[in-house]
Amino acid sequence: MITRKRVIFTDLDGTLLDQETCSFEAAQTALRLIRSEGIPLILCSSKTRSEIERYRRRLENTHPFISENGGAIFIPKGYFSFPFPYGKELNQYVVLELGTSYPAILDALESIRREIGVKITGFSDLTEEELSALTGMGLDEARYAKQREYDEAFMVEGGKEEIERVKKKIQEKGMNYTWGGRFHHILGKNDKGKAVRILKALYENEYFSVLTIGIGDSLNDLPMLLAVEKPVFLQREGEPTPSEVPNLTLIQGVGPRAWNEAMLRVILNAH
Repeated sequence: MITRKRVIFTDLDGTLLDQETCSFEAAQTALRLIRSEGIPLILCSSKTRSEIERYRRRLENTHPFISENGGAIFIPKGYFSFPFPYGKELNQYVVLELGTSYPAILDALESIRREIGVKITGFSDLTEEELSALTGMGLDEARYAKQREYDEAFMVEGGKEEIERVKKKIQEKGMNYTWGGRFHHILGKNDKGKAVRILKALYENEYFSVLTIGIGDSLNDLPMLLAVEKPVFLQREGEPTPSEVPNLTLIQGVGPRAWNEAMLRVILNAH
């Protein structure tokens, strides 16, 4: 019997990380199991490359990662044993860029502001101090969060009607909208699912038989969950179940404690 190589794709905010403290301490039991089993843990987040790199260091993670809602895949040089096409090299990575450039995204958002007259505040409009005060991030974290390359996080002044108008305009301009659990996002025609499928194919080329697991907690994770064989959703109290995802494991609660429970359950039963 061939043992399938397990690969885990995980969101960060509200999933592996506590939404308020950004700690992953409560997930240490599952993280130790993942390391001991040699399972690649792929961080797949709306966070920037700079932010994810900080967590990779803290997690002692040496695997590829996906930034800004599938904007780009960063693969350590020499990670796979075979050649494959990529867009550019950056430091120790080869990079597969799937997203639209950040300046083009900001231009589109500015155009939407003018056209519909709704107040939109993006990360690019805020100083590091303002972003820190708004989110509770430290100044270093706020600086890394502003180093965006493929996606703009923003807030909308108003209610559902204003949000729908902004969302409609984004789609009219040929771009994608998603909700990250805390901020709205405008991005190109990329999403987490496209990036996951590309990495999955690379792992299949390396290991032949692969079992993909994905875990997230919000709407921008749905493309990722639809792209894996074992999707896991951490559900906040009172929020709807994403019924469009087949074969879904549903865990009540969010953050590292729920992540730990979910990963132990899935890993110990996944073959």
